[in-house]
Amino acid sequence: MVDLIIKGGQVVTPAGVGNLDVAVEGEQIVAVAQPGTISPDGARVIDGTGKIVIPGGIEPHAHIGGPRQPERSAAEPVSKAAIYGGTTTVLDFATQVAGHDLLHAMGEAAERWEGQGYTDYSYHPIFTSGADNTSIHQIGELVEAGFPSFKIFTTSIRPPSAQLQNNKTDFGRLSLIMEQVAEAGGMLLVHSEDDDMVHYNYDNAEDQGNVEWWQMHQIHTKLSEDVSFRRVIRLAEQKNCPVYFVHVSALEGVEAVGEARSRGQAIYGETLHNYACFSAENYREDNGMKYHTYPSLKSEDDRQALWAGLLDGRLSTVATDLVSTTWEEKIRFRTTADVTGGHNGIETRVGIAYSVGVVDLGMSLERMVDITSANAAKIFGMYPKKGAIAAGSDADITIIDPLFDRPLTLDDLHMEDYSIWAGWHAHGWPATTILRGKVMVEDGNLVGSAGDGNLVNRSIDPSVVSRPVC
Repeated sequence: MVDLIIKGGQVVTPAGVGNLDVAVEGEQIVAVAQPGTISPDGARVIDGTGKIVIPGGIEPHAHIGGPRQPERSAAEPVSKAAIYGGTTTVLDFATQVAGHDLLHAMGEAAERWEGQGYTDYSYHPIFTSGADNTSIHQIGELVEAGFPSFKIFTTSIRPPSAQLQNNKTDFGRLSLIMEQVAEAGGMLLVHSEDDDMVHYNYDNAEDQGNVEWWQMHQIHTKLSEDVSFRRVIRLAEQKNCPVYFVHVSALEGVEAVGEARSRGQAIYGETLHNYACFSAENYREDNGMKYHTYPSLKSEDDRQALWAGLLDGRLSTVATDLVSTTWEEKIRFRTTADVTGGHNGIETRVGIAYSVGVVDLGMSLERMVDITSANAAKIFGMYPKKGAIAAGSDADITIIDPLFDRPLTLDDLHMEDYSIWAGWHAHGWPATTILRGKVMVEDGNLVGSAGDGNLVNRSIDPSVVSRPVC
């Protein structure tokens, strides 16, 4: 018996876009059909007339608590904001701590999410600096357990401090990690910057007295992204390892990813919606460090290149690199050596992708679904269970109201006490979110509960790790 019908909406399916009805039984979609052909007997009916019906968003890159924020290790507030914003699955990180292995990190992440999620969830294990062979050889075990994606950093990001754990992986260990990931059929996420360049730039800025926060793009530079991406791509080619570059920030990164993909290499690129909507000029504003996420914002030309990459397929996903911070935390540090990174944008990601991508730039609805949901599902081993409105898929559904047309306010958002998106004029916004058949947000009102989210078991299709499929 059908439990729920969404009728009359403009539905985005893997086969295209059309005015269709969607039927849900239990936790799954059981039919996508022409209007009026699904019997409504006993079913709850949601009227989608005039609205856009898409798969629930998938956030591929969010840091929730853990070693980076031990005092804020709670999935509940982050997943609540995500579900308000039309995101139904969040991929968090399980960060290795020096002296412990990856299994310890996985246990810490599981404790953080247990009974707390408004969304479904999973984690990418992160290697810390100097990872031991025992941890590296746990890759195959974790892939078998349903956690097939792993992250490394090629730089320590900032000068040594007590604020941020050093997670840099040297290229010797990276070679072994790539071998293990490739052998196991996994995916490697890479925060890719040239460590020597970054730290020379820090030292040079200190020597020259150019340490104001608005010079972050002179530390985390376009050249560093270019050199590092190409070095990682070359090693990945030698090791036959698929790579997902997180937070591409510059034209050079877009081009490096695009060139590798054109050769048939399994390389994927992600950007952040704040990178695609703001530039280094915004750093110059009062308290402009509020815009900062590592590596850094770049120029207006780079900002436009990120949208070009999302539109033409060189970039596969849009993410947030979420690290939840309060206003006090965000503006506390004010130099290039200590600015607080992180972006409270998990709620705004889907709406901004629609508002800017579709309405302002003419992106197709199908492509918008690709970058916010379907591609992340494919790359990280959840498709078509997630990321599709199709019979047999989980009933993870977001309904966008295209008539929402006004500047966002803090009252529209549900995380922390500030947002860089407050004042941004949005053209369309998520209104209703459904998680595995359960209505979680209805017309902007939260009706679901913490604990409704489940851990997702993931397995990457072999085609995804052998060539660029999305």
